Amino acid sequence: MSSLALVAALVILFPEIQLNAKGREQSHETNNSGTQAEEMHLPALANDLVRQAIDNELKQTVGDEKYFFHVHKLSPTGEQTKEYVETDEGAVGRLIAINGQSLSDDQRLKEDQHLQKLATDADAQRKHRKDQLEDEERTTKMLKAMPDALIFQYDGEEESPQYGKLVRLKFKPNPNFNPPNRETQIYKGMEGTMLIDCAEKRLVKISGSLTQEVTFGWGIFGRLDKGGQFEVEQSKISPRRWETTMLKMKFTGRVLLFKKLNIDEKETTSDFRPAPAHLTLAEGINVLKQQTSQLAEGQSSTSKTDSK
Repeated sequence: MSSLALVAALVILFPEIQLNAKGREQSHETNNSGTQAEEMHLPALANDLVRQAIDNELKQTVGDEKYFFHVHKLSPTGEQTKEYVETDEGAVGRLIAINGQSLSDDQRLKEDQHLQKLATDADAQRKHRKDQLEDEERTTKMLKAMPDALIFQYDGEEESPQYGKLVRLKFKPNPNFNPPNRETQIYKGMEGTMLIDCAEKRLVKISGSLTQEVTFGWGIFGRLDKGGQFEVEQSKISPRRWETTMLKMKFTGRVLLFKKLNIDEKETTSDFRPAPAHLTLAEGINVLKQQTSQLAEGQSSTSKTDSK
């Protein structure tokens, strides 16, 4: 899982669109927001605080710190739960439940065959890592562009039981921003709010909506309708690391003029546990099989106990 995944919602919106300079407008701060910045020892301009937070996101390195974690995905077609492990060659996941039920024998066999191919097929491994690297590169582009693409303004503060004082910002499109690539075109129609941890200058939450239709390639590659919404939350999972733990999206539009796009998903990531360092992809898959087998045995034992 990428440490830059806070804006992953915006990246994975366009898997079929194949998303492959900066005008700056200094935001006009009101007297109240200027007072807030002074009282909280923050930069006078909210955009400069966002720039600091983005720099911290980009500087984060995972290193030897690897984790297991669960990803639960909810959509109109149902629910899926996967167990993931991070390796030196990227994260790899194994489907462990559908609609809250453990996999059937046939479903488990199909999943094992898929993972076995990934563990033994060099081409499949290269594609797996290439896809993850491309996602990270797209996310990096969007993070770097955010302080220039949007105009931020201080909007008060909130108290968090986990992180203490959070600064709340509101944002709107910067009319002087000229998107250098397709990934950043979505900023042209986006308004919303952001929460930043004051102590560590890390992004905690961002939520927004499209206040106008956004097109890609003059509408040829795709279009997102006005009214689309997203929400992303990030949590501190260790003293050195933050990760995305909730992602919610609701968008409609079209891909390549004719194909309808309808995304209504919520994804939560939880149960982070330390994983062995320096696993290869194949080793990670074997460890995943062991983990999910132990989990299945534990669930079976619990069911037997409950039935007595």
